[in-house]
Amino acid sequence: MSSQADIAAKPLELGLFRPTHTVVIDGHVVAIRIEDFFSPDAARTLTRCLHRLSYERDEIADQKRVSRAARDGDLPDAALIASAETPEMTRAVEILNVFENPWLIARFDELIGARLRVLRPPTPYRMECGDFIQPHDDHPSPEYRLSVACNLTEQWRPPDGGETVVGLVDTVAEFEHPEFFFPLKRLTLRRETRTLTPIFNSALLLPLTPAHAHAVQSVHTGPRFSITTLYGDR
Repeated sequence: MSSQADIAAKPLELGLFRPTHTVVIDGHVVAIRIEDFFSPDAARTLTRCLHRLSYERDEIADQKRVSRAARDGDLPDAALIASAETPEMTRAVEILNVFENPWLIARFDELIGARLRVLRPPTPYRMECGDFIQPHDDHPSPEYRLSVACNLTEQWRPPDGGETVVGLVDTVAEFEHPEFFFPLKRLTLRRETRTLTPIFNSALLLPLTPAHAHAVQSVHTGPRFSITTLYGDR
């Protein structure tokens, strides 16, 4: 294990942290699934509190329709806004901080072969019936290396939708949007893709390059909860 992992012991908030499935397409590792990501108690606490956060719509034309947890300020690490400040909510924020823990980052280092740091802090997302995310690469600049999406949707069934699709990029087309001062990208995937179901208390590690992309299929039964954190080069 890398020296960074020796800085701190494994956080109590983490569970068995079992890598169970690696998706390889045309020689590219495009996803790694980690099951039992949080301890059972931490997963339950987070799940209850995700329902109590305030959310704001995050929509981009026909490319993205989701709700992102609202923050008390414009900075990415500003405090999350909750319906009430309770001891359990304080504990949930502590659990979210585990995504920035040195032990966990060192494990990510080993799994994808990079030396990482947090570029965007953990952000909860809520998807309702009809929400979706079209193929995208989470790769605005070269230093972005990993997206970690932790699923906290309980009792998911196939009719509920909201599966994650991973694959390699086929085409990229730029388009203009009135709310952005720079062109946005519309991606399509090559024919060979993999569809991954939302397993409760699991995380998908999605290595980021301009050649990789992922999407979330339309949600048929909401809400679908997840937490996304972006990592990049140290």
